[in-house]
Amino acid sequence: MLYVLVGSDFVKIKKRIAEIAKGFELVRFGEAAEAFAGAPAKLGSSGLFSPKVALHLDKPLEDADAKALVLEHAKAFANSETPVILTASALDAETKKKIPKNASVETFEEKTEGEGASQSTFALTDAYVKGDRKQTWVLYREFIESGASAEELHGILSWQVRALVLASKTKSATEAGLKPFVYTKAKSALTRMNVHPEEISRELVSLYHRSRMGQGSLEDLLEIFLLKK
Repeated sequence: MLYVLVGSDFVKIKKRIAEIAKGFELVRFGEAAEAFAGAPAKLGSSGLFSPKVALHLDKPLEDADAKALVLEHAKAFANSETPVILTASALDAETKKKIPKNASVETFEEKTEGEGASQSTFALTDAYVKGDRKQTWVLYREFIESGASAEELHGILSWQVRALVLASKTKSATEAGLKPFVYTKAKSALTRMNVHPEEISRELVSLYHRSRMGQGSLEDLLEIFLLKK
């Protein structure tokens, strides 16, 4: 079964992923995880700690090669007994037409500032792209202390940086595959940045790997990253 989870509300998306993958060993593909090319071979396979696996394809539509691979195997994903979860920031009309009709497409959009989302993940990413280190750090600590995981917040920030990378390489929200509001915010943030977003993206990937190698907890490494100029 293919589940396509679209939007920017990562808290709800993470919860939905956990619901779908309950009872399965979740295998993730994407940045700081396994290569997308290996996903088709995992259909119907067993895991190390569970009789069956569920696959999470994290943002494959943002990379041309990964997108082509996913769409090529979309019918196989949709017809498989293996849960395949595809997450995406946005889904343009052309891509949506190529998603099999028996796939489940679900949308999880965050409220904007005007809708009272001051303590949402939107507020954290907004403070970050504005370069407000103090507010970003304050919100980060609030999320951590209220029970959010460092992995979740790392994913949220990585998504925002990917939006910045896409905005830096495109001329419209449609071309970038982003919501107009997200694209406009990213374009505006780029004018204030003195570091290319691709460098920031590489640093986020690096600190994730460092935490996995025992060079510090992800919570501490991410906090240090947010406090840097």
